[in-house]
Amino acid sequence: MDFEISQARIDDLDILVEHRLGMFGDMYPDLDKEIENSREQTCIWISERFSKGELVGFIVRTDAGLVAGSGCLWVKKEQPNPTRPRLEAPYLLSMFTEKNFRRQGVARLIARNAISWSKKHGYDRINLHATETGKLLYEELGFKPTNEMQLKL
Repeated sequence: MDFEISQARIDDLDILVEHRLGMFGDMYPDLDKEIENSREQTCIWISERFSKGELVGFIVRTDAGLVAGSGCLWVKKEQPNPTRPRLEAPYLLSMFTEKNFRRQGVARLIARNAISWSKKHGYDRINLHATETGKLLYEELGFKPTNEMQLKL
């Protein structure tokens, strides 16, 4: 199947929200109610970052116009670090492929476009958190694990 990828526009907001919630649904199938309750907040969060130019979305469609998947880059502010000249870096998030199109290269297409966009805009890295299912794809594209810890309060 042939896929086309384009940069998301504000009228793609519903797709980006639905796919972000779908991603969480795949990760946490027993949290349906909590995921649905986060819909409005998710919509506001994406919309605000999108309008400020802090979020870049990618939408993959079939040649028939069906949406196959999407993903986003959030250009996140970072603290000063002597090894990094910029105080921001793209963070790949909200990767989601519709069930009918999984295992057909949709996520790879999004990730490659995110990498190209980041290089074109002068960034020296992309950060992400990968699910167990996604790790292999990201490793194949050259992503390396980093050290991050978390304390739940």
